[in-house]
Amino acid sequence: MSSKGFVIGVISILCVSHGRPDLVMECLTSCDLQDYPQKEILVVLNPADSATELAIRASLPKVQILRTHQNIGFFPGLNLAIANSTGDYLMIVDDDARFLSSDALSGLAAKFRDEPRLGAVTCNLEGPHETPIHGSDQYIRVFTTGFTMLPRKVVTEWVGYIPDLFFRSAGETFWCTQLWQQRRPVKRVQNVRMFHALASKGRSTRDWHFHGLRSQILCALMREPISWMLPVLASKFVKSLLQLGKSGELNIWIRAWASSLFHLRDALKFRNPISPSTRRLLARLDRVPVLDIEALPEWQAAGSGDAEHGRVLSA
Repeated sequence: MSSKGFVIGVISILCVSHGRPDLVMECLTSCDLQDYPQKEILVVLNPADSATELAIRASLPKVQILRTHQNIGFFPGLNLAIANSTGDYLMIVDDDARFLSSDALSGLAAKFRDEPRLGAVTCNLEGPHETPIHGSDQYIRVFTTGFTMLPRKVVTEWVGYIPDLFFRSAGETFWCTQLWQQRRPVKRVQNVRMFHALASKGRSTRDWHFHGLRSQILCALMREPISWMLPVLASKFVKSLLQLGKSGELNIWIRAWASSLFHLRDALKFRNPISPSTRRLLARLDRVPVLDIEALPEWQAAGSGDAEHGRVLSA
């Protein structure tokens, strides 16, 4: 079915930008050129940048600008954008990415029409560090946040806002694990593409490794079923030790695990573990590309097991 002229409601395009003035202008321009008729665009300048703000106001006056006084982190910035948006659907875009066609929003919106149970749809990516998929859409365990559309209900009803404990990384896992638990699949769309520059400007590799590892640990504490938690944490402990030790960043490994322990009580306040059957489904999605979710025995098992515990939710 064609996506041309199809409207699912207002779509809020949300961008959190940190230190990439040229790239964010390209990103926002590609958002403004989208042919979807009911959209709004919000950008969080994190932190405030008067030169970038002036450039946006001069070229893209319809874009709504939010400012922070300091770098509060990607996911706290995204929460700010969501809270100030009005759309029925949220399209999250990285500031170093851009749409490659003007009908991208319409194409993603059509996926929710064709498969109403979906919890999120994410773009096919091109760029120097990306490997696009070919042929068919694929169900995936977790999306990459900055290229993804999801219903507002993910935040308001189904899962909730991402805890500010996630400065960057793993917030998408916080969402996606619960979406799969509720049998709301996540899908990568083959024919809707974005270009991802993966720019390193304004980014510290050491900070990235610290926050990435800490967020993974905290998310495991929040989401892993009790029977999986110890093996998962033990695996992360050993693998991260070997990886960061090999790269000469052992101090980052120590800081990340110490910080996770310090925030243990805060993380456990958000604990809402998925079922073991859903965890087995996610493990399968990690291993192989999945084109037909109904054909997976893990999907069938997760469905029957969750139904017994009242976990299958209506759309």
